[in-house]
Amino acid sequence: MLIVRYLTRDILFHTGAVVLVVFVVVFSSQFVRLLADVAEGDLAAGFLAAIMAFSIPSYLELILPLGFFVGLMLALGRLYIDSEMVVMSASGIGPWHLVRWVFVSGALVALVSACLSLGLTPWTKAKVLSLVTEASDDRGLAALVPGRFQRRSGGFDTLYAEAIDSDQQKLNGLFLAEQSLNSDGEPLITLTYAEQGRVVASEIHGGRYIELLNGRRYQGQPGQLEYRVTEFEILGERLPDVEAVNATFGDDFYDALSTAALLENMQAGSIATLHWRLSLVLMPFNLAFLALGLARTDRRRGRYTMLLPAIILYLIYLVGLASLRGSVAEGGSATSMWVLHGLIAGVGCLILQWPQWRIRWVHTDAVRA
Repeated sequence: MLIVRYLTRDILFHTGAVVLVVFVVVFSSQFVRLLADVAEGDLAAGFLAAIMAFSIPSYLELILPLGFFVGLMLALGRLYIDSEMVVMSASGIGPWHLVRWVFVSGALVALVSACLSLGLTPWTKAKVLSLVTEASDDRGLAALVPGRFQRRSGGFDTLYAEAIDSDQQKLNGLFLAEQSLNSDGEPLITLTYAEQGRVVASEIHGGRYIELLNGRRYQGQPGQLEYRVTEFEILGERLPDVEAVNATFGDDFYDALSTAALLENMQAGSIATLHWRLSLVLMPFNLAFLALGLARTDRRRGRYTMLLPAIILYLIYLVGLASLRGSVAEGGSATSMWVLHGLIAGVGCLILQWPQWRIRWVHTDAVRA
């Protein structure tokens, strides 16, 4: 039908505009945050572009439902302001006709969400996790900058290297500063200087180490005169294992698993992640119910009147799903997530049907009077 194509085109146009604006804001803020990590030495500059590129699908899968919701509100609001909804209503087109027509664009958005959440996003997150693991593992010493103090997360607090030979995987003029607690819970400072250092893999113990050559270590409490001085020819500092990095990432580790892997690995975290992905596919349909009811307006109120309540309701929906996902990951029932979907759909149906019920009640009261 002509009206279906017209409505779908208008909704998708507004959706694309909203998604683009929100994506630019989110992408820019994330880029600034990663630039700060690069400046502090927590991330190699060479990994920045790849991480940002691979992160795009994960941003889109969360922005797309919001963009569809706001875009649908704007498109329907324009139809109300231009009195097109009045003409449709006079032609016998009721709210449930609109539901069927809006579901056409909702199905297209849900299809894109399914491609992102069930396929593309897990693959890109696995790539990002691999890149961050590689950066944290200091392969190729790419994350180190010569002649600069850097805070590191590989078992020491601050690192300084006078020169770096990336071809031979060596560091020259190495200085390490660590802060920890002794057995009495008092602060303990460890300063280490080595002529050279290199990253090696241990075949016996497993894992990777930064091996310090020909140096001296000073250890003691701040404000005390007694320090323990140790001279060494070889001293090893262990770098974080891949498992430790995965544990640090928490839910991101499950997000990096493919949907097929989640179905095979039915642990609590896998179940929560699987239902979260399916929830993202279902969200456009529930949001369509909400938008059809909340977008009702007129010329005096304008089409932006209900945007703020709509966005608040969307945030409640999204935060509720995220909270329930955490509960499922801790051993809770995944049914709670679908109960929330049902509640949101019920609220949308009530808002959508409310004007018809109010007219019936007014008409009944008038007849009785």
